[in-house]
Amino acid sequence: MSKDIISGEKNISMLEMSLKMTDTINLPAIRSVFKDNNGQIGFSVVKVLVKRFMESFGFSTKPSELMIETITVDCLDKFSYESLNDIIIFFKMARSGTFGNTDRGVDSNLIFGKWLPMYLEKKSETREDLLIAEKNKMNENLVSIHEVKKSYNILQKEQLKKDYNIKVQQRVDEITKDFDRQMLEDLIFEWEKDPTKKQFLNILKKKRKTIK
Repeated sequence: MSKDIISGEKNISMLEMSLKMTDTINLPAIRSVFKDNNGQIGFSVVKVLVKRFMESFGFSTKPSELMIETITVDCLDKFSYESLNDIIIFFKMARSGTFGNTDRGVDSNLIFGKWLPMYLEKKSETREDLLIAEKNKMNENLVSIHEVKKSYNILQKEQLKKDYNIKVQQRVDEITKDFDRQMLEDLIFEWEKDPTKKQFLNILKKKRKTIK
C-alpha cells in the first residue's frame, strides 16, 4: 500500500473514505513495519501524506520543503507505535476540524502537541469500546451456553421423571391386575398413609376408571 501511495497509484481520498479507527486497533506499528531496508519507504510514504495534509489548508504561505521533511520526521517518531492507517485517519480528522479550527499556520507543535493527544484519546476510547463489546459478546455466548445446559438439564429431568412414572404405572398395573373395586380402595387408603407412596396416588386412583 505504501509503494502505491508513493507512486500515486493509490487514491488517498478513497482510502480515507474507507478507513475507520476501529480498523487500526490490531494493525502492526510503524516502527516494526518500516525497519531495516524499509526505512526509506516509510519516510517517503509519510512525506507524501504530510505534504498532502499541509497543502490542504488554505493559507497563503505554502509549507517549505524543509518544513515538510521536519514534520515527516516528527510524524514517524510520534506515530512509531501506531500504524500507517492511523496517520491517514489522523490527518483526515485534523484537516476536517475534528480537533478544532486554527487561524494560524499549522506546525509540529499544534499537530503533535495538541491534536495528536486528542486523536490518541479517541483511539483509546475506541479500543475500550471494542473490548467492552467483545466482553459483552463473550458473556452473551456464556449465557447462551448456560441456558442450553439449563434447558438440557430440565428436559433430562423431565424425561427421567416421565420414564420413572411409566415404570410406576407398569408396577401399578401389575399389582391391581386381579383387583376388584374394594381391593383398589383399600390400597388407595393404604398408600395415603405411606409418605413414600403418597406421591404416586394419582396413578393409582386412575385405576378407578377401569376397575368398577
